[in-house]
Amino acid sequence: MKIETLSSLAKIYPDRDLDSNFFQKEGCMLQNEAFSFQAAFKLDDNDTQIKTAIGCKIDIPDELKPYTRVKAIDYVPCDYTLYPSSLALSDHPEPGLFPDILRDIPTIFWAYSNSWRGIFITVDAQNALLTPGTYTIKISFKQSSTYTKEFRIEVLEATLPKQSIPVTNWFHTDCLCNYYNVEFNSAEYWRITENFAKAAVHYGVNMLLMPVFTPPLDTAVGGERRTIQLIDVYKDGDKYSFGFKKLRKWVKMCKRAGVEYYEVSHLFTQWGCKYAPKVMATENGEYKRIFGWDTNGHGSEYLGFLEQLLPELITELKKLGIFKKCYFHVSDEPTAEMKGDYSICAKFLRQYVSPDRIFDALSDISFYKEGLISCPVVGLDHVHRFIEEKVPTIWGYYCCGHDMTSNRFLALPAGQNRMLGLQLYKFNIKGFLQWGFNFYNSHMSLEQIDPYGSSTGGGWVPGGDTFVVYPGADGNPVISIRLEVFREALQDMRALEALEAKYSAKMSKKKAHNEIISKLGLNEMTFLKFNCDGKYLVELREKINRLLTE
Repeated sequence: MKIETLSSLAKIYPDRDLDSNFFQKEGCMLQNEAFSFQAAFKLDDNDTQIKTAIGCKIDIPDELKPYTRVKAIDYVPCDYTLYPSSLALSDHPEPGLFPDILRDIPTIFWAYSNSWRGIFITVDAQNALLTPGTYTIKISFKQSSTYTKEFRIEVLEATLPKQSIPVTNWFHTDCLCNYYNVEFNSAEYWRITENFAKAAVHYGVNMLLMPVFTPPLDTAVGGERRTIQLIDVYKDGDKYSFGFKKLRKWVKMCKRAGVEYYEVSHLFTQWGCKYAPKVMATENGEYKRIFGWDTNGHGSEYLGFLEQLLPELITELKKLGIFKKCYFHVSDEPTAEMKGDYSICAKFLRQYVSPDRIFDALSDISFYKEGLISCPVVGLDHVHRFIEEKVPTIWGYYCCGHDMTSNRFLALPAGQNRMLGLQLYKFNIKGFLQWGFNFYNSHMSLEQIDPYGSSTGGGWVPGGDTFVVYPGADGNPVISIRLEVFREALQDMRALEALEAKYSAKMSKKKAHNEIISKLGLNEMTFLKFNCDGKYLVELREKINRLLTE
């Protein structure tokens, strides 16, 4: 057999040879972070068998055993890889099977003579403090003989600080209900939702989308997504009363999961505020929809409803002790043509919520210049315009429209996912958003999608845009390689912040920041100009670690 150890940024394709640029025999980590690497295996080229069953054994030092997780790498089909503009960036531009799913180790592995397969090994000490030293992990595969490879990990005497910025990947619990066939607010709903929330937090997603009403996102005009509504509404003519029992339960669940920030779902429809979200209410004993696509988003009926709701909602959020950690949305991705509608709704919301807590994904800087938003969430390809204008609070986001920036599409190099942490740090970005932690629907939510069968939302967007976790057995999430790499990006940002804190003991914070950028050779890096080579990024992180401990 052949065995090779590789960095976490390698792609072990079943129809490609390994890229030796990613070969790695040793690495270093801090005492309280997660460090991953991979091991690839195949039958020797001289082996006459097409395939054979093999055993797998991982020898882990006692110090690392409680924190080490070994997963088998599995594949997801991708029928739509990238836009033509970015195909040249890919190491696998053609449709095919892409390594992404991290499954439990099977009893028997199959090794092939014409195809590399792999395992993903993570030492996850996020909630621990490892003893500094060098540790050797031994990977063995047994056929007729035993074949072994070693990987050395040096734990350095330094730690990461707490994550400093809010990070959200939109959390779609209607998709969990659909996949697991459970009802909203059932015991199973809450159990499964908490499992996925805990996974989100563990991987750096410390802000959760809170569906006060069914989020009006990616829904066809006139269509509906499954009702997920945390606020009970009771209608009596033009008077409303509200129940917050489900909302309280949501917040308790989030606190158990470790959520720090709460993202109140959009109060107006996506792409321009024209309509109200779906709102269900009990009127004369009947539970029914009272607002939706047929409701003017800034008409007196709906705004009158919000005038009664928002003071009570804010009072409840204050009682729960989370209001200062709550952010509110008006509408997602409004364009210049929608500015008039957005202006009405944004000004209305500012009567109740401080402008610094109202944020929306948009890329037109005129919304900021005209005072409609003070916390813009900007597409990464437009961020530099906001930086040039010295906007004090800038968040960033990427989605299917951003293929020449950092992103996590299956067919992009993993380094293009990983480099985000360097960029967030260099440009002092205050938060990050991505729209799909677990979106298992097609375009406009017209159909439900099996994420194991389609990574592209049914052929709608490049593979990997719509989710980073898979729904596993018994309501537990299955983690993707892309989410592991995304966490590494956030850890890189935290390591740079630790280095800045160290340098700031001898110089100003600004000078320390500039010193680090210069010392690491990041002066020319922007959100559109970058080096996402995997070997370079791994070596750069090791350099950061050494600077922390020198």
